[in-house]
Amino acid sequence: MPEPSDKVKNLPTYALAKLFAAKEKKLRDGVDVIDLGVGNPDLRPPEKVIRALHQALDDVSKENHRYPAFDGLPEFREAIAEWYSKRFGVKLDPGKEILPLVGSKEGLAKFMLAHLNPGDGILITSPCYPAYLGAATVAQASTYQVPLLEKYDFIPQLDQIPEDVLKRAKLILVNFPNNPTGAVASDSFYEHLREFALKNAIFIMSDIAYCDVCLDPRFRSRSFLEFDRNKENSIEFHSFSKSFSMQGWRLGFACGNSTAVANLLKIKSNMDFGVFMAIQRAGIAALEEAEAFSQQMSEVYRKRRDALVPELIKAGWDVRPPVATLYVWLRIPRSYSSSDEFANDLVEKTGVLVAPGAGFGKHGEGYVRISLIASEERLVEAVKRMKEAGFKY
Repeated sequence: MPEPSDKVKNLPTYALAKLFAAKEKKLRDGVDVIDLGVGNPDLRPPEKVIRALHQALDDVSKENHRYPAFDGLPEFREAIAEWYSKRFGVKLDPGKEILPLVGSKEGLAKFMLAHLNPGDGILITSPCYPAYLGAATVAQASTYQVPLLEKYDFIPQLDQIPEDVLKRAKLILVNFPNNPTGAVASDSFYEHLREFALKNAIFIMSDIAYCDVCLDPRFRSRSFLEFDRNKENSIEFHSFSKSFSMQGWRLGFACGNSTAVANLLKIKSNMDFGVFMAIQRAGIAALEEAEAFSQQMSEVYRKRRDALVPELIKAGWDVRPPVATLYVWLRIPRSYSSSDEFANDLVEKTGVLVAPGAGFGKHGEGYVRISLIASEERLVEAVKRMKEAGFKY
């Protein structure tokens, strides 16, 4: 058996993989698990998208089952460009500034491989999607976790980053609306981010996977490319997982600076092929359905939030109702010393599975993430079980 590489030795167990394992164990034990751990939507994709996939699978004229092009179908890239124009008012060149991905997780990791040498610095806001930290570890980067603190509404205080850290940093990765905190970025923050990055010669990676999961009708999520219209210093990643409940389909894309996109494509073409063509054709249908479906989907999550949060507040919990994403970021009870301890105790005593904040980076400790991936009735039942088991803030 060969010795594992240093990359593997330094790579922690993926936080969300632990949740899948915990759920399976409880189910084998016969426990009625209320799974609010992994952000795994329970909604179906739009029917139009499913029909488009069926049609693409059966269409013998388009050779959809052969190897796909590394850079995706031209018509899919054009659909992405049209959606970006309608949604954000941002013009993209489908030939140079867009790259379809096997989910945005793939693109984020390969972008780091394409642009970071061992020891290069990357700034990652924390708490964060755990895959960011794993990808940076695989790239052998020097990672600095920029705190997202409740007292600042979970917005990074860029001017508090140490000078020596800034000198080493090549990239900064931000994610708004934010997983796991549900925080949203203001226009003034994005303007400051752009100035900060240019001043310090740092390239911006923006992840907007939750831009269409809006729980407040007054809120409109922005693209960072609206603040960098010339794509001078940024690339943006988007996913069909949350916007269209297509998480198992593995479809996403990157767009922005043409040189950065080309570098990502160079890594991608040496490691895999493009996205299955039938799924790309279904992706076109999803983008055509985008506005209507995002409104319907957001309304479902809004109702779930409005069922869960008041029950938590009535039970004495300190909780902020999110205006976006499908997550509630909850402080752990004061009697617990860690989020792992609380989450483990909770699932043991109630069958309610939540994600410990420690799995989202060092600044996630002290919280758990609750995913709105169960019905309103099950969410209320989860709080009832917590109360009956004696859990309180």
